[in-house]
Amino acid sequence: MAEETFRDVRAGITGLTLQGVSEIQASLTEKWKVPEDLVLGFNSEDPQIRKASVIKIRQILQNLPPSTAVQPVIDTGLVPDIVSLLDSEVISLQGEAAWIVTMLASGTIRRTERVVNAGAVPRLIILFESRNVDAASQAVWALGKILADPARLRGRVEEEGGVAALVKLVDRGKADFEKVQRTAVWAIFRYLNPQVSSKLPIARIKHVILCLARYIRETPVNEENMQSIKNAVQALERTRRHRLQHTDFIATAVLSCLGYLVGGGDDDSTDAAVDAGLLPGLLVSLESKNRDLCGLALWNPSHVAGGSYSQVHALLDSGLLKPVVRVLMDDQEPTSCRGEACQTISSLTSKVLRDDKVVQAFIKERCVEALSATLLIPGHRAKELAVSGITNVLQLKPPRWMEAEKYPLNILRSASGPQNLRAVRDSRDVDDEKIKRECQDLLTRYFPDCSRRARV
Repeated sequence: MAEETFRDVRAGITGLTLQGVSEIQASLTEKWKVPEDLVLGFNSEDPQIRKASVIKIRQILQNLPPSTAVQPVIDTGLVPDIVSLLDSEVISLQGEAAWIVTMLASGTIRRTERVVNAGAVPRLIILFESRNVDAASQAVWALGKILADPARLRGRVEEEGGVAALVKLVDRGKADFEKVQRTAVWAIFRYLNPQVSSKLPIARIKHVILCLARYIRETPVNEENMQSIKNAVQALERTRRHRLQHTDFIATAVLSCLGYLVGGGDDDSTDAAVDAGLLPGLLVSLESKNRDLCGLALWNPSHVAGGSYSQVHALLDSGLLKPVVRVLMDDQEPTSCRGEACQTISSLTSKVLRDDKVVQAFIKERCVEALSATLLIPGHRAKELAVSGITNVLQLKPPRWMEAEKYPLNILRSASGPQNLRAVRDSRDVDDEKIKRECQDLLTRYFPDCSRRARV
């Protein structure tokens, strides 16, 4: 009798028992439906029967491909109830619900939309803060799955605060929270899908870019963090470079990404890179023996130098100008690297005429001497940039504070500028008559004593 009473209490009106639910196979029926007893068990007032039913439904989704299992679960009508379990006071049920939501969001767009329409996004965001790391991480994973879908769902997640919440998680950086943080980086990687990210204005994703830049800069490079750092880099660039060591891959991809931002011709994009504090990080790459890294590092300031005055000031404050000049004046450096360095110096000359800070840095870091040396670099482009830069800098009206020996004209003369201009003008290896004429014009105007051609 005692056993019978116990059975009645455990079973409720459905006749289900905990043992009975536990014995149900975690699979679909022959008619490709979720077993009815699991649906009844999900709605049971008995918490243990309900939990066992939830676990079985999760196992069905886990054991079968989404194309097979997701629709039958949706057909049960339980999606709103599953989503509501994300608010459960039972942590284990929160985790199970997050698992189920993750797998439901792995189906078609319409199926994922059913989950979003049931209110999953705000509940998942709340679950991010769970003290249970596994439950929080699974909630982030579920949101990442939703973010893999088209723009309309992505927009819903943004509007409901999902992306901002992910950024907050990445920036959180608690010692016991790394798993959730790494999952959040992965979710952002999903958000910046190359098929959609090109359509997102920089103002909309600037906070994401800054967040990822901070993560890449501050996260220790070790085996545990490596995949997450790669995800962060690929979230910015989405292009994997093969045959590279881990550290080279990260550095190269970050530099390529930075180049994508500053080379886009958009001041907002360049501002995002500058505000992220990425420019000083180029100093290490400029000293690298890896030519690809050095070349990429030089390519970035060459674009920033052509930007706004605030961007140029950030470039000067970063300390990059000195190593750029060093590369340019070292004839042992690759010609390609020296060419990128020349682009930076030449671009800065357009700012010299109007900004004292640029003038001071230009003189202090020996940029005028560098332009003279550039005239002797093989190739048309370097000579073209050098002539353009020299033309600009010689138009400078020296400010009152400048000593005569610091006048660009006098520095250029001391740095063999006239001789190098004449060498280009007279060279048989230079077939660009325009460059030769410009060299002659500079000689005639500023260095008439060196303008005559040598007698043959």
